[in-house]
Amino acid sequence: MTLYQSTYLFALLLVAIGIPFAFFASFEKYAVAFLRSTKASIITFGGSGLWFLYILSQLGESDFGNIKGMLMAVFGGAGILAFFYLNDFLSVRGLCVFALLISREFLDSAFMQEPTSRLVLVSLTYILVLVALYLGAVPYRLRDFFSYIYEKPIRARLFGITLCGCSLALIISSLMY
Repeated sequence: MTLYQSTYLFALLLVAIGIPFAFFASFEKYAVAFLRSTKASIITFGGSGLWFLYILSQLGESDFGNIKGMLMAVFGGAGILAFFYLNDFLSVRGLCVFALLISREFLDSAFMQEPTSRLVLVSLTYILVLVALYLGAVPYRLRDFFSYIYEKPIRARLFGITLCGCSLALIISSLMY
């Protein structure tokens, strides 16, 4: 993925998340329903797990030697067992794994690039990594966050506008590449 592609993809993701929060008050029921949705768990956690297993399968002999197959079996088995034994807030955990995997792509595209404007992408990506690590460890905090921002409608609107503003910052910084 090129630096332009990753910047515009990140901007698109931020806008796609920000617009419903900013302009649709009825989005609250969908956001809260996402937290414990089985379908969302299959999509986010299952998809992220498959993506992780693909990355693991592409690693060379020097990375894990002869145990790569065993690691794939252990992580694949753990992913399947998570659906049965760790299904509470699994969609949030899957979203966090997706955020970490996509962050890897964003950071790889910005690595060793010359323009200093790429630091907008890198900074926002590291913020995403911190949020994903935190919510992956304590996923019920996303429920608490939704309760907080929907307590007063202006908070959800400000959150969505902030995400759209970050998207705009990414687009503006890409014009300086």
